[in-house]
Amino acid sequence: MLRVLNFTVFIGMLGFQTACKSPDTTAVAQPVDTRMDVDSIAPVLPTDTVYKVSYRMYYLNDSLRKRFSKDFTRKQLTTIGFLNRIEVGRLTRLDSVIVPDSFMTDLNAYSPFPKALPMVDSLRKLLLISYRIQAFGFYMHGKLQRWGPVSMGKKSTPTPVGFFHTNWKSKLQISTDNPEWLLPWYFNLVNSTGASMHQYELPGYPASHACIRLREEDALWIYQNADQWRLNKTGIQIRSHGTPVIIYGAYAFGKPRPWYALAQDADANLQQADTLNALIQPYWKVMLHEQAVRDSISQKRH
Repeated sequence: MLRVLNFTVFIGMLGFQTACKSPDTTAVAQPVDTRMDVDSIAPVLPTDTVYKVSYRMYYLNDSLRKRFSKDFTRKQLTTIGFLNRIEVGRLTRLDSVIVPDSFMTDLNAYSPFPKALPMVDSLRKLLLISYRIQAFGFYMHGKLQRWGPVSMGKKSTPTPVGFFHTNWKSKLQISTDNPEWLLPWYFNLVNSTGASMHQYELPGYPASHACIRLREEDALWIYQNADQWRLNKTGIQIRSHGTPVIIYGAYAFGKPRPWYALAQDADANLQQADTLNALIQPYWKVMLHEQAVRDSISQKRH
């Protein structure tokens, strides 16, 4: 058993600890409802399908901004926002926008993460989050289930990198910095500091106070599919950990957004399987052990 040194674990489980400072709210637009497009995201990328998408850059001047929303359908604009890590309502605030030459109904077709990681076939769940390309990939038994854009910590308040777990969750957390800042579909990653994942506006760059912002659909999906930790009856000891999370890489602040490179090289953001395997290797035995402990506890409960 692992003992939790900070008693706020128990308080957090009761939902009294906010555990996440509110993201930067500078020039944040009103939320855009994209739930109409949630069915366009396939749950699993077909293993027998190979997609090759090319991209082009749109440079938006005042005249193009006026017609941009008319040139694409609502679903196409949702895809464009998805690829640019930004809410649809904020797209025309950008000077440049990356646009695919083909619009797929399956957003996994644009994934920078490999559709399979055979190395982790025996691992039930694994969440990878890349700081460099501002994206997550969620695997189950080595198969990519879902990927999506994120907005991580800005330069002055970076998101911690390394090995973590999805600890405890809440449908809605209220920021201690400002009670008007609401954090839906909240999943804690670092209980002592409050670093977490939750739904919030995506501005197209790292802008948070160390948390990981997600689209509503993605935050809800992770909320429903990732595991929480399990504590003992006193609430101060961890009996089993939640889903393993690896946050890695670094964002090149002050340089062009990495997805803009897709216009020259469609594989510019691709996360190579060999690189991910090397990233996972140091934590592999720990993750397998934690999964065995969790399974053992589950069997005892039944």
